[in-house]
Amino acid sequence: MSRGPEFRTDLYRGTASYYDRYRLPYPDELIEDLCRRTAADGRGRLLDLACGPGTVTFALCHRFSEVWAVDQEPEAVAFGERKAAELGVRNIRWVTGRAEEVDPNEDFDLVTIGTAFHRLDRRRVAARTMQLLRPGRHLALLWSATPLGGESETWQQRYRKIYAEWLERVSATDRLPADFEQHLEKLPHEKVLRDAGFVVEERYEYAGTHDWSVTELIGLIYSTSLLPQAVLGDRAGKFEAEFAEQMLAIEPSGTFPETTSFAYDLARRPEN
Repeated sequence: MSRGPEFRTDLYRGTASYYDRYRLPYPDELIEDLCRRTAADGRGRLLDLACGPGTVTFALCHRFSEVWAVDQEPEAVAFGERKAAELGVRNIRWVTGRAEEVDPNEDFDLVTIGTAFHRLDRRRVAARTMQLLRPGRHLALLWSATPLGGESETWQQRYRKIYAEWLERVSATDRLPADFEQHLEKLPHEKVLRDAGFVVEERYEYAGTHDWSVTELIGLIYSTSLLPQAVLGDRAGKFEAEFAEQMLAIEPSGTFPETTSFAYDLARRPEN
């Protein structure tokens, strides 16, 4: 089984606190709809793969009796553990490891992957997830867009331009595999899931609004795999100053409104 593009294992090193603080949470409406469609009622077991600092984990943990949160970044797992302790959440087991290496003898009622399936060894993860899910239960791929993917607003265009320029300036354009986009086009997520034996059900989309500040937009960049603060190093101060100057030149109020976009794709392990 071909592994597909090979990603660095340290892409998100140093990003956990920024990811937790500056990535927008999944809307309550999305979480409630997902729970309704997957019969998450406070019992059962949840497995959150590539959990990061626990964005999906914490959104769903109160709907399950037991939760496993798995990520290959020890820093992200440690962050999640600390946050759980601070919140008094005791039903989460935090695991450092690869998504495709979860013990196949375990079983779960729901497996989630939040804005990360495209970065995993998708075929192996899909195959392992089929082993881990109880018959008739679901895999949910959750997605959240960021302003870096938007082009409708003038400020979004400038935001993307600054980001791209600094990727060049710090020689960070090669942090993702060169064949990444071509691989996704050739092998869409839906085909990966169907080939693994899943019944692909539906995509459910949600929109909202958010007013970004300069500080939030910088923090969002620091939450990414391509331009975290560690990559900028001692140039971070210069980046922040230039970023603020250019963005405020477009919008002196310092408020950047966006129509936000969230979705989840639902797939089911057949009963037989």
